[in-house]
Order: sequence, then structure tokens, then C-alpha cells
Amino acid sequence: MLYAGFWKRTLAYIIDSLILGFVFMIIGLIWGVIQLFGNWAPSPAETSMLTDGSTYIFTMKTIGQTLLNWGAIWLYYALMESSKCKATVGKLALGIVVVDEFNHKLSFGRASARYWSKLLSVIILFVGFIMAGFTARKQALHDLIARTYVVDKRELDYILREQADRGTGM
Repeated sequence: MLYAGFWKRTLAYIIDSLILGFVFMIIGLIWGVIQLFGNWAPSPAETSMLTDGSTYIFTMKTIGQTLLNWGAIWLYYALMESSKCKATVGKLALGIVVVDEFNHKLSFGRASARYWSKLLSVIILFVGFIMAGFTARKQALHDLIARTYVVDKRELDYILREQADRGTGM
């Protein structure tokens, strides 16, 4: 099996980040236009809280937006990697997919576990991501935790075709 290495995975991540950034930018622009032209003026209480130096409203809006962004990013990765595609748009562009130990597509639960376990790699100063460059099967920490592999799609398709041919007696 041909496992996807560190640099190919990094480039896929960059592509996905650009796509998500563009989507969030468009949503932000639409939201800004709605607020600008809509009747969305802050109430007198909100205005006085903001001008009095209180950051409560700003903090709550920021926390809410951050949680919405994390939720959207999680759903993007988990839904795409557990779909028939087995990959995000960035991975598909580079011809790599994510599979379980039996070369099957991930369940939504496993794809979610894979996504959220990436937080451990962030906590330990990104060492978990760098592991993909040094482990035998090119697995990062989140792959080891979720028991997943990032592999070359053409190689996987070839292996699955051979297995199907042997299974049908061809």
C-alpha cells in the first residue's frame, strides 16, 4: 500500500484551509451586508455596554462565532472523510483518501474521532502531525488514535479491484 506522506498531506490541508477560508469570508461578507442594510442597530442597552467599556457582548459573540466555525470545520472534515469520496476536497485534488484498517470508508464517528484527536497534536506543539513523516505507515497521531490511514487513491482502487477479481473467481 502506498501511504501518503507528510508533504502531500500538508498540501491537502493548505488546499482545504483556503477553501474553508474563502467560504467563511463569503459568509462574513453576506452577514456584514445584511447588518449594514438591515435594521440591525444595537439596542440602547447594548450601545451603552459597548461604549462603557464592557466586553461582555463582544466576548459572547466571539465565543459563539468561534464555536460555529469549529463546528463547521468539523462537519466538513467528518462528513467528507466518511462519505463515498473518503476524502476532503484537498485530499481528492492530490489523489489521496482516508480509510480504516480494512481499507473501507470511515464511519462518521471514526471520522469525528480522527478530527477531534488532532487537538492533541496542537497541544503537544504539532508533534503529532510531524509524526506522519516518520512512522512506517505515514500515520499522524490522530491516525494512530482513530486507526486510520491516508493512502494513494489509485493504489487503493487497484488493490480493491484485485481483491474483487479474486473473490469472484476471475
